[in-house]
Amino acid sequence: MKVRVLGSGAGGGLPQWNCGCSLCVRARAGDPDVPARSQPSLAISADGVRWSLVNASPDVRDQLARAPSLHPRPGTRDVPIDTVLLTNADLDHVLGLLVMREALPHRIVSTRWVRDALLSHNAVFRLLEPAWGIAKLDEPVRLDPAGRLEARLFPVPGKVPLHLDGIATNHAEATTGARITDRETGRRLVYVPGAKSFDGGAKAELEAAAVCFVDGTFFTEGELGAVRPGAPGSRAMGHVPVTGGDGSLAFLASLPGRRFYTHLNNTNPLLDAAAQEREWVRAAGVEIAHDGLELEL
Repeated sequence: MKVRVLGSGAGGGLPQWNCGCSLCVRARAGDPDVPARSQPSLAISADGVRWSLVNASPDVRDQLARAPSLHPRPGTRDVPIDTVLLTNADLDHVLGLLVMREALPHRIVSTRWVRDALLSHNAVFRLLEPAWGIAKLDEPVRLDPAGRLEARLFPVPGKVPLHLDGIATNHAEATTGARITDRETGRRLVYVPGAKSFDGGAKAELEAAAVCFVDGTFFTEGELGAVRPGAPGSRAMGHVPVTGGDGSLAFLASLPGRRFYTHLNNTNPLLDAAAQEREWVRAAGVEIAHDGLELEL
């Protein structure tokens, strides 16, 4: 299985257009220790020719432009993308679907909750309905025509996206992780870009993965409040912090396989390659994903 990180930032990316925090300022200035990041998405392939995406960020147009293997063949509109798999209805995970709306050469797959919430409450998404299929939790989904890559969505603790707050009721299908299995090798990739905690099921999925990409939005519970007084805490926003008594780092440090933080908010010190916090995470055996990262498993 071939993997390319299309985007590793949280919603808004880095620098975020309306933010003047120190990390955004440094990213705008071209500081090599704080490179720019686009919003979160992953591309996966069995052969390096045909690809599928896990989530479609608002930055998908530029992300695809920077990935030559995902370009259409010269002289054609044959885009080598088979499936876009969605883990939830967060805007930073789904707005790219509208960017990719022309001709819909690919299919879209999500849980029924995610599909219905977006189609029922956001009229513009109805353009995508003909290409939109439903996957039940833990139901196998073939990502590529040959069926070599199999996806399954599994529930993780989360929250209703802000744009659906008060409209839709939380549900096990609202926030999921994605398990991608290479059926030839049996190796698994697990992608959990958003979770407010890890329950027993989510932990079991991560433990069985050869590679996992995990929610690293905030380093501490109160991180956002430090730059925006009155802002909610990390878990209230649906994200387990990296540190703290029940933060994610201690658990990830105990796992086998390669472990990456992704979905990093513009306030997170892990964005700074020279930060002490980055060294602490590396010492625990956890890596920091970056845009354009490629690996094979």
